[in-house]
Amino acid sequence: MSALPPIAEVLPHAAPMILLDEVLEYGPGRILCGVRLRADSPFVADGRAAAVVTLEYMAQAVAAYAGMKGRAAGEPPHIGFLLGARELSLSVPHLQVGDLLRVDVEHVFGDEQLGSFSCSVTRDGQRIARALLFVYLHDGTGPLPT
Repeated sequence: MSALPPIAEVLPHAAPMILLDEVLEYGPGRILCGVRLRADSPFVADGRAAAVVTLEYMAQAVAAYAGMKGRAAGEPPHIGFLLGARELSLSVPHLQVGDLLRVDVEHVFGDEQLGSFSCSVTRDGQRIARALLFVYLHDGTGPLPT
């Protein structure tokens, strides 16, 4: 198995908005990413961040999944859009600086441009967030939708 690329190579984001730290695992229909919440992370104030930021972690993990698929086809990462979320569940009110999180994403339905993904975030082996995300991936041609 080959080494996984740095997260910045599979996301269309630029610093400081790359919130994930690494791709931990990648396979057909699934990706697992990791992030440690740091004091200088966007959305952190007074040593913590609202748990709703896990929604962005999930969305970026979906983008990393798309980026890994594109990379295998020799394509650069493309811009995607979070269209919506269902069944968002947060079991904690906030995250603490130092938290090590695992973001697990599974492709549930869709094609190369429109899809749905079952996502969860765990901390210390316990699920703290989950959602079903609906996304659109721009194919890199033509104008972006408005």
